[in-house]
Amino acid sequence: MEKEQMNKYKKLVKNSFIFALGNFGSKVLQFALVPLYSYTLSTAQFGHVDLVTTVISLLLPLICFDIYDAVFRFSLDSDRKKAKDVFKTGFIFVMLVTVSMLLILFIFFTQISNYYIVIILLIVTMWYSLISNYVRAIGLVKIFVIAGIIDTFSVAILNIFLLLILRKGVNGYFLSIIGGFVISLIYLLFSGKLFLEYKEGTYSNKYLKNMLVYSIPLIPNSLTWWLNSSSDRYFILLFIGVGANGLYAMASKIPTVVNMFANIFFQSWQMSVVEEYEKSGNKEFITNIFNLFLTILFLCSIGILAIIKPIFGNFIDPTYYQAWTVIPFILLSVIYSSIASFLGTIYTASKRTFPVFVTTLIGAIVNIIASIIFIKILGINGAALANIISFFVVLLIRYRDIYKRGKIGVNYFELIANHVVFLILSWLLFIIKNNLIYFLMCSALILVILFVMKEKLFFFLKLLRNRKN
Repeated sequence: MEKEQMNKYKKLVKNSFIFALGNFGSKVLQFALVPLYSYTLSTAQFGHVDLVTTVISLLLPLICFDIYDAVFRFSLDSDRKKAKDVFKTGFIFVMLVTVSMLLILFIFFTQISNYYIVIILLIVTMWYSLISNYVRAIGLVKIFVIAGIIDTFSVAILNIFLLLILRKGVNGYFLSIIGGFVISLIYLLFSGKLFLEYKEGTYSNKYLKNMLVYSIPLIPNSLTWWLNSSSDRYFILLFIGVGANGLYAMASKIPTVVNMFANIFFQSWQMSVVEEYEKSGNKEFITNIFNLFLTILFLCSIGILAIIKPIFGNFIDPTYYQAWTVIPFILLSVIYSSIASFLGTIYTASKRTFPVFVTTLIGAIVNIIASIIFIKILGINGAALANIISFFVVLLIRYRDIYKRGKIGVNYFELIANHVVFLILSWLLFIIKNNLIYFLMCSALILVILFVMKEKLFFFLKLLRNRKN
């Protein structure tokens, strides 16, 4: 392999290692907080928390025109002076949005209420998205990672204090998240010397126009992606009730381990795919990473299957126990969602954001129809099934389009084999009653898969060992 090709793999591995090192402890801590939530929040309260969180994820790109994604993308392919101009332009735009939101808050919500907490959470989330995306785009990877660790540990400490000691319930949960974001923002602003970045930058209407042209198509995409991934909560609430939504929300917490892997990887992959998209040999590079990504997604999911029953039996409040039965379905939907997101990064690398919206819109329509049909018949399992179908439709359309453009390929044998193993283990999860036997079976299959792909693993491990060279 030529030195130039080796370098692009090495850079991706190096950045992925840094992101993984910084995120692993914090994500494990988030996972460890699940039992705390199960014992301090009722199923109805946890369902309420989940609904508010999904609404915030819906409103965020709508309110600020998804400007934080544009700041990230335009800062990536700009020199340092232009990047500072992009940052200052985005900063001023978000400041205007913040002032407008606070005016609306004081005019229409004159009495102290829960709306204050939700709107303040929305504002700090918007600022954290802007600042952290810019820090990552200009290569301050370590600062970005440390900020994530600070955020997670701050939230954990505040959760223990507000939920376990003061018993503040839902409000305590949201205040913990706000506190974590604020502390992390302070660290990012000073460690990244972003006040100096702002001072040296120049506001540009031209940049703002170009960024909005890029980001505005992402707004309906964000809305439809929200419909695709979160509307099932509202159908569960409508057809079954808030308690069932709490069970579904708790079940969804466990597969976040797969999301954790995918999100850590995307943090470095977004940088690599932008740099390599127009270069020769990009199809081989993207295809190799794509196939490895698929296999690791299935390996992580099989690992979760091996431990979900012991976790729910020993660490989660008994009122949530039955939620484990939906996790295999949620895992498959998370796999398909992660694949669709991977394909979406190829669109954004080329700044073709409109196909991202169209494919997500199709998936959202499929999701709504499938949710109405299957939730009535299968309960919360029907919600997960609707997500599986809709995300599969999205990834299929995206893959065919990108494949036709000569940018990607897939190893069909590995893809089919991974599906067969996962589906058989999901079925056996309901059949085998002995958790130890099932755990050993999953572990053995993971080892077999690792052995089959040993050449790929040795290649990337070699790059990891040489990451400082």
